[in-house]
Amino acid sequence: MNATGAILSLSCAFVVVGVLLLALLMRSLWAWWIKALAIVLTCSFFIISFYQVREFFGWPGYGKLPERFQVLWVRVVEPSRAYQEAGAIFLWLEELDANNVPNGIPRSYKLPYTKALAERSEKAREEIVNGKAQQGEAKDLGLEPETEQAGGDIPHGAALPPADAAAATDGNVNLDPELMSQQPQRIEFAPLAVPLLPVKRP
Repeated sequence: MNATGAILSLSCAFVVVGVLLLALLMRSLWAWWIKALAIVLTCSFFIISFYQVREFFGWPGYGKLPERFQVLWVRVVEPSRAYQEAGAIFLWLEELDANNVPNGIPRSYKLPYTKALAERSEKAREEIVNGKAQQGEAKDLGLEPETEQAGGDIPHGAALPPADAAAATDGNVNLDPELMSQQPQRIEFAPLAVPLLPVKRP
């Protein structure tokens, strides 16, 4: 769902709640000033929520990456004990269709930090800087710990988060529960493939 759809959905939800509140107040025996105060407060919360929710649309998502995508930019935030940060990898990308054509809707994602993924991401960024467009492929990992550990994108035993960010720094991995709740994926980068053009009829 895009930003416009999300705003419309929230607006409809607010209208439904407002209508239900009015229906209950009409049959209530409360004093008129209590009813008026309830209506004013409800409308005020609707307005505040509307403008506050809009602030979240620019933040990166935590969901699964598309299976195939073009990498527009990469930012790697290294783990830091000084600031108690476990690190993260930010990707700005566009999904590719079956013909290797971007869909034209860039999205930002925040991924758990691992040393292996950080190295591959930084290499992809260097290629982009050198004028070589990059594409990525995200494959769901199996549940076998050996496979996950060999892939290097998530650590062995990632289900148990460390007590603090310093512990995560030791293992070169971000085990933030919010990040690790997303489906683990193995992410690889490669030069952007040429779009497949339709066959011209004679």
